[in-house]
Amino acid sequence: MADRLGEIMKKTLHAIETGKEEIFHIAETARTETQRLTQELAQLRVEITETIKKVDQLQKDERKMRQHLMEVSRDYKNYSEKAMMEAYAQTKDTQVQLQLYQAREGQLRTRRDDIERALRQMAVTIERAETLMSQVSLAVNLLQSGICEIASEQNLEQRQEIGLRIIKAQEEERRRVAREIHDGPAQNLANIVLRLEIAEKLLDLDPNRVKSELRDLKTLVRSNLQDIRRIIFDLRPMALDDLGIVPALQKYMDNFLESYKIQCEFNVGGRERRLLPAMEVAIFRLIQEGMTNVAKHAHTESVKIELIFKEDMTVVRVIDFGQGFDVESTLENPGEHYGLIGMKERVEMFSGQFSVISPSGVGTTIEMMIPTKQEEGVE
Repeated sequence: MADRLGEIMKKTLHAIETGKEEIFHIAETARTETQRLTQELAQLRVEITETIKKVDQLQKDERKMRQHLMEVSRDYKNYSEKAMMEAYAQTKDTQVQLQLYQAREGQLRTRRDDIERALRQMAVTIERAETLMSQVSLAVNLLQSGICEIASEQNLEQRQEIGLRIIKAQEEERRRVAREIHDGPAQNLANIVLRLEIAEKLLDLDPNRVKSELRDLKTLVRSNLQDIRRIIFDLRPMALDDLGIVPALQKYMDNFLESYKIQCEFNVGGRERRLLPAMEVAIFRLIQEGMTNVAKHAHTESVKIELIFKEDMTVVRVIDFGQGFDVESTLENPGEHYGLIGMKERVEMFSGQFSVISPSGVGTTIEMMIPTKQEEGVE
């Protein structure tokens, strides 16, 4: 029975993976079309501007010619028949050109409106595809976990609940990073490309405006570079590998203050030293998760981090001065607040001890005591 069920789950998993690839293809096609439409829209706006200028000029010319034709008609005795015919013909030609350019302007505006509607629809399609891919990824991970655990029913519900929380945390992190890149660097880079194309077109027409545009683009590129470096730091702080846990945490505190406007006090006790890389990553992620919980739930203006190096143990405390919460209820029924559960499980993976003290209205202290080993050859 278990083998049969496992085979069904594998086939289902294959079908879902195929569907996921199709969703990804739809999203990528929408992104490609969005880029093409965005470029066409930028070109249309330039053409509309030029056409409006031409219409304005032709309207002025047409008024002058009509005035001249009226003068010729009133004082026809002083004009030859040829001069009268030329005045009429010029006025008529100008009117025809004006009508053509006005029609062209209307067509361009209609096309612009159509593209803007299409871009809004593409944005909705991409967002839905990303959401659906996230849900499909969650289903795939659940099925993969189920295949491994299908033979055992003992504590199955509890394991699935824990697995679901971990998977949801991973997916939320992936979505956060994807959204942060999409809303920040990706959008800025697309904007930079479009503005460079416009600047290229304006190079012969208005060099001074191009210079101003390039100065703005330089500032935008620098800002974009800062955003990319911040995202990379959040994913894997290079200072953690190069300098160790303390400098990496100091950098993280600076970014945290800038992002959430919550004052950070960072205290280091004991003899600071390098730990095994896996241990430093674990401690960094534990503090990062604790700080995220503070930003989301504590409603506090300050937080204190203590990192204490002992001979055979590293002690970490995340202390806030916010509203507190019911620890026992949260740990038993975490709902969407699975951050503490993940921290507890991570500490226990290293045979450590995890505790939370949170009197209502006083604040919260999260303490983690992790047996540690010093990195070989590093003092």
